[in-house]
Amino acid sequence: MADRQPQMQPFPEHILEMVRQQRWQTIRSGMGPQGYYIPPRNGRGPQGPLPQPRTTTTDGLYDELPIVEPDDFGYIGPKPGYVVDFESACKNGQFTTVQAVVSSQTRTPAFLHSGLVLALSAGNVEIADYLLAAGAALDRDTPERALSAPVDLQIALFELLTKKGWTPNTPGYYGQVLLPRVVTNIPLLRWFLDHGANPNLGRQRYNQDRYGGPETDSGAALTAAAARADIETVRILLDAGAKIDNGAPLHYVAGACPNGENPYYERVTPTKEFDTSKIPVMELLVERGADVNHAEVTRYRVPRYAIVHAVMAGAVERVRWLLEHGANPELKGGWGCAVTYARSLGSEEMRQVIEDGLAARRWITVSERESADSAPTGSS
Repeated sequence: MADRQPQMQPFPEHILEMVRQQRWQTIRSGMGPQGYYIPPRNGRGPQGPLPQPRTTTTDGLYDELPIVEPDDFGYIGPKPGYVVDFESACKNGQFTTVQAVVSSQTRTPAFLHSGLVLALSAGNVEIADYLLAAGAALDRDTPERALSAPVDLQIALFELLTKKGWTPNTPGYYGQVLLPRVVTNIPLLRWFLDHGANPNLGRQRYNQDRYGGPETDSGAALTAAAARADIETVRILLDAGAKIDNGAPLHYVAGACPNGENPYYERVTPTKEFDTSKIPVMELLVERGADVNHAEVTRYRVPRYAIVHAVMAGAVERVRWLLEHGANPELKGGWGCAVTYARSLGSEEMRQVIEDGLAARRWITVSERESADSAPTGSS
């Protein structure tokens, strides 16, 4: 009969609390919690009062990881040589070194987890598989490490995580799910959807519950896809059941800016090619039911309307397209209406497009026009 490994028992709470206090004193004296020295500013010690140490480990770096040895908190001073070798091997794909360190003595789930996140980030599938089989613990942030791996290895890594019970709908902290972050990788996006990803899940709007589930009426995935203006991705999500009314995807493709430019800090002047490249996505969204005059609902100060987003982005052709499809430039959002924004900060061409749109007034329906035309003008 094979020898059974001894069952590891958690350290007594008073021992763990003593270690916490020792670590806190070390931090106060200028040594970081992972053994990295924090140099004093201007040759002096830490400035200002320091916060009090936590008395629990359930909120932060050690969430959901079983702590059974003091070293599971990290190391005070230089890390032991075997830890340095282990971490290097997990990053660099040296399987035999990882195997030797793990098999030399019983390793805790937290220790194995520290190697797992390195292996996932580096795309070392074999090592990640080995560490999971050896008992590496998962916390809610672990799966997202796979998104740092080379793109062609990400599906294989997520396949490993499904063996431990993870699914694409498993929430991270505050209900965060990974689907909105994979919209730029179509093969991975299809894999997520094929494995049950719900395109209407997303992070909690107001971060109200760290360990709670996701919003079930979120537009995060569709909005992320629209903001990147990838028509194939948007179509995939719509076909999978993503609901346009859950968010404001039209607004974010209308306001897409080149090279990460930010209209809140600088005037944006996209090329005509970039500007028009977003219109097919806008056409698809409107074809599937998006309202060009939909007001974004949020507690924050935002432009609220797609046409205001487009004017702020300097997107003349998108503004022209929206006006032709009935957008009302007089609707006011958090930054005013499209008319006032264009007149104060828009280019000459933008101002002309807006003036032409005002003259055409295409947002007024035929029945409204007829009603206005037939209304009495008053006695002479």
